[in-house]
Parts: sequence; C-alpha cells; structure tokens
Amino acid sequence: MTSDTQNDTAEQPEEQTLFAQRRSEQAQAFRTPSFLGSPAVKFVIIGILTVMLLVPSLFVWVLVEERAERARDVAHDIARSWGGIQKINGPYLVVPFSETYTVSTGDSAKTEIRWHTAILFPEKLDVRGDISVQERRKSIYSLPVYHGSVGLKGRFAPTSPESFEPQFGGQIDIAADKAVLVVGVGDIGALKSEVDLVLNGQGSVPFEPGLGPLTVEPMGRSVAGLSPSGINAPVAAGLWRSGFSFDIPLEMNGSRAFYVAPAGQTTSVSVQSDWPHPGFTGAFLPETREIGDRGFTASWTIPYLARGIPRLVLGTQMPLQDKALGVEFVEPVNFYHTIARSLKYAVCFISLTFLAVFILEMRSRWRVHWIQYGLVGLSLIVFYVMLLALAEHVGYGPAYLLAAAAATLLNTIYIGTALKSRLAGGVILTVLAAIFGVLYALMQEQDYALLIGSLLAFLSLAITMFATQRIDWSGKQQTGTREQADPV
Repeated sequence: MTSDTQNDTAEQPEEQTLFAQRRSEQAQAFRTPSFLGSPAVKFVIIGILTVMLLVPSLFVWVLVEERAERARDVAHDIARSWGGIQKINGPYLVVPFSETYTVSTGDSAKTEIRWHTAILFPEKLDVRGDISVQERRKSIYSLPVYHGSVGLKGRFAPTSPESFEPQFGGQIDIAADKAVLVVGVGDIGALKSEVDLVLNGQGSVPFEPGLGPLTVEPMGRSVAGLSPSGINAPVAAGLWRSGFSFDIPLEMNGSRAFYVAPAGQTTSVSVQSDWPHPGFTGAFLPETREIGDRGFTASWTIPYLARGIPRLVLGTQMPLQDKALGVEFVEPVNFYHTIARSLKYAVCFISLTFLAVFILEMRSRWRVHWIQYGLVGLSLIVFYVMLLALAEHVGYGPAYLLAAAAATLLNTIYIGTALKSRLAGGVILTVLAAIFGVLYALMQEQDYALLIGSLLAFLSLAITMFATQRIDWSGKQQTGTREQADPV
C-alpha cells in the first residue's frame, strides 16, 4: 500500500504538468488568430460578397422587365379591342386652290398650274369632355380605359378671296365647292356613334372617314399601335365664305390618355372625369384644376398668340400635331417601374444589413460564417421576387408588406439563433424594419429620392464609423480577452 501511494503521488504532479502544458498550447493557438478569421479580412470578404450579389439582383431586374413587357403586350391587346390613346385635332377648314403662272426659260415661255391646299383655323373653339374611366382586366393584368362624350363647338370667320395669296405671282382659282371640314381622331375605330356636323345650329352633314386632302404623322406609338386618322365633311361654298358656326358631338372609347390640339385662334378646353389620378401633360398645362377622390376637373385657355400659328397656312400636313394638351389616366402604382427602381438600392440595403450583422458578431462570442452572410443576402434578393409575384395578384402595397414581413421574420430568427442571442434578433428586426420602411418611402417620393438616399448614406456611414471604432481589426485583443474569459 505504501509503495502504491507513493507511485500515485509521483504521477499526479506529472499529469498536472502535462495538462497545464496542453492548456498553454491551446491558449497560444487561440491567441494567434488565423488570417481569414481577423475582422479586417472578414470585412473585406463581406464587401466582395455584397458586390457578387449584384449578379442575382441583375437577374431579378431582367425578370421584372420581362413581366413588364408582358403587361404592356396585354395592355395593347385590351386597347386594340377597346380603343387606343385618343387625340382630337381640329376641326380645320381645308380649301384647295390652283395657281396659274408663267415660267420663262430663255426665249420660250410656258404656263404651269400648281395646286395648293389652304388650311383655315376656326376663329373660336370650345371643347368639352366628360370622361368615364374604368379598369379592364385580362388575366392578372389591367388597363385604365374610358368612354368619353366630347363636344366641339365654335365658329369660322368669313373668308375672302384675298386670303388666298399666290405663291408664284400667278392667278388664283379657288375650288370653292371642294372645301371640307377635317377633324383628326387618334383611333377612329373607337368611335361609338355616327358623327354629324351641325352648321349654324340647323341642318347636319354626316362625316365621312379619312382626312380628305390632308395627311398626318403619328403622334407617337399609341397603346393600341394604331396610326391617327380622322373624319371629314363637305361645306358649301356660300357657307364657308360668309362664316359659320359648328357643333360636332363625339362619342368615343379610349385608353390611358386623352389629348386635344388647340386648333382655334382662341381655344378653351374643359375636361371632367371620375378618375382620381390624372397626369396633366402636353404643350400646355391647365389653368385651373380640382382633384379629389371622386375625380377631377380641369380647364385650359390658349390664346391666338400663344398658339404661334396664323389663321391660314398652306400644306397637306395636319397642323399642331406637336402642340396637343391633355391628361393621362395614371395608374396609382406602376409597380413594375417601382420595383425596377427599388433594385437600384438593393446593394445599399444589403450592405446595411450585413453591417448590422457584422457589428453584432464583433460584440458576441459567437461567429457568423461568410456563407451565412451570403444566405442573408440571398433572402433579401428573394424579397424582390416575392414582391413582384405578389404585386401582380394583390397590388403593390399589400405585396410589399407581405414580402418585407417574410424577409424580416426569416432573418431575425436566423441571425438570432446563429448568434444565440435574442438581443441580436431584436436588433436585426429593428434594422430590417427601418430598411424596408425607408425603401418604401424612397419609392413613393420620386422627387425626394436622391435627398433621402444621400441622408441615409451619410447616417449609415456615421453609425458605421462609431460602431466599429473600438473593434480590434487584427483580432488579437479579442482572442486574448476570450482566453481570459474561458475557465481553466
């Protein structure tokens, strides 16, 4: 017994020495951080990872553009059946006349006849439009379409033969019996009733399709992809020479926008509609307008000098094609455009999320692998896909709330469990809620997006500077502290 006790007593100091040596080696290994484990290197890796996430965000942007193009194609189909963008241009009194003149070539002379087309503008034009808007759906897509009751009233002043001036010093011969009244219509196929020209408040003359002697260049590609056309009606010589009043009622369908050209020497336009989201556009903005939840009213007055064109011009082109005024029936939220704009801020908000996780990691005894950072970033990319998919079914507002809540909840639970801290989860919840709130505000305030974005960038940089001020970027001090905290 004495011998065994002496042997155990001799072995204990030796075991304690080996245990202390192993602890010393472990402590030394823990005290010397790996290159990839240092905060500085990890910060750089996170930055590279953020840039790499540009690739999936680009794919999402392509997906958004593809769905937007599909929506535009469906809108074209709806407008083709219902009616495209309507533009009322006119009426104009078109009178052809010939000029006979002599051309001298050396010792010989010959007589030539050249035809001209005179376009006379009404002395006064009053346009009244009552437009009822509704949304037509096809599959999951919709388009604002309207039915409009439009009245054109006004007067043409008397026209004397002296108004037709020769262009080559010859003799004028007016084809008075060939005068026609021409009205340009954006989509003539969307007229919903016969159109008659009421002269001097008495008899009426039916309109015929076409612009008569005039031609027209399209205002731009309309929703329905149709070229603008028009209607024309004959006017007796004695009538237009002495001047006449006119009344032209129109019943028409259309979509997206309604335009009127200021054809009169003095033009007044009044439009009322039940659509609460008008977008006034064109060469002239309304003088007065009232917009409410039940619709809007707007009025324009364009005097002779503001129009910039004399009362009689020569040519075969429909005038005032580029001087139209009008209103667009804007959709409350064009979410394809909004989502595409929000993707421009994707890297910024992913960086802010990564920054929050990095700071929490530096203040915790647990570590988040860079692959876990990548998964967090991908979840934010998937947020945009969810937003796009849900917005097509439930609208932009509810879709944003659902997608943002899903992304926030997922990352809150994931980071909280990874760092084994409810506080960390709460911080991520707050950060992501603030990020998605700011992103929503940026998308709603286009005019102030740059200001809000610049202030957010400055604030984020300031928080980063002070939050990382005491971080030991080499990692040596942090590992030493950990060693002291570990029990021996």
